[in-house]
Formats: sequence, C-alpha cells, structure tokens
Amino acid sequence: MKLLPDFKSIAKPHIESGESSLFWLDSWINQPLETLAPELFSFAKNKQISVHNAFNEEDFTNLLQLPLSQQAFQQMQTIQQVMQSLPLSDDNDRWFYSWGSDRFASAKVYRILVGHEEVHSSYKWLWKSQCQPKHKVFFGSS
Repeated sequence: MKLLPDFKSIAKPHIESGESSLFWLDSWINQPLETLAPELFSFAKNKQISVHNAFNEEDFTNLLQLPLSQQAFQQMQTIQQVMQSLPLSDDNDRWFYSWGSDRFASAKVYRILVGHEEVHSSYKWLWKSQCQPKHKVFFGSS
C-alpha cells in the first residue's frame, strides 16, 4: 500500500464500472476531484468512496456535509454535469500508464521510478567480459 501513490503517479483510470477508482482521489477525469474542486472536497463525508458508489448514490448531497458554501455548491453542479455525461457500464475499469498502454511493464515502471544513469564504458566492458564472477566483483568495486 505504501507504493500506491507511486503507482497512481504513473497510472490513470479509464472508468467503466468505477469499482477500482476513487471518486475524489483518482484522476478519472483530467485531475483528481480533490484538486479540481477543493472547496467541495472539504465537505465530503467519505473521501475514499469509489466512483461506482458515488455514481450510484440516489442523492449526491448524501455524500456531503451540509450546508455547502456557495463555491462548493457551484463545484457540485459542475461535477454533477460531468457525472451525467459519463455513464457507467458493467465492464472492469482499465488503467492506462504514462507510456500510453494499458499493459503493465515492470521495466518501464522501474525506469520511471528509479531513472536511468549512463555508466562509464569500462563497466559495460567488464560486464560483458568472460572472466569469473568473483573477478568482476573485485574489478567493479575498485
């Protein structure tokens, strides 16, 4: 769970059922609702509610502590319009990664999270050499 913020920094959900995405905290529209509508977010009863549960709530105001401020009310109206234009389906949500695919690739995640540093050419030569592993360690550590 401690890696979840790192995962969400490289992944964005495409909403189908909304069951694997958080309504306030995930970027199921251009950005998370907590940053898009911060005033309304401050009135949220459950900040961890799924998109699915938020969409299936009979009355949207049940998700909020009332009364709302004027700014929060305006943000609520905007979000309700977005919700009406995005019908849910029974399919699973799909997560797309920053490299433009819905296929997870651990090597790509590693490069994003750790980065890539160019090493000196002698290390490349040593790595490809035919000497015994203990010699590689000895020469590589000096």
